[in-house]
Amino acid sequence: MDIGLYQKYLQEYVQEAINYSDGSKAGIAEYLHNKRISGVLVLHKEEKKRALMDATHAFDEHRHWPLDIVISHLGVDVTIK
Repeated sequence: MDIGLYQKYLQEYVQEAINYSDGSKAGIAEYLHNKRISGVLVLHKEEKKRALMDATHAFDEHRHWPLDIVISHLGVDVTIK
């Protein structure tokens, strides 16, 4: 697994979830649960699946943490609206 690609996709998925959800941790978690990575021709499938799984897990398991702490825990640098 390429860690650089994993970090890129992790940051992309968290930013996308923040932008397209209501901004709450529950909304972000729901958005991530509904996102799918499938298909035969998907590039970097392993990195994408792991990044999505880790992001979803973090927002599910740490609902009691403030949003900025969960994002910091993931090690991504995203813009919160």
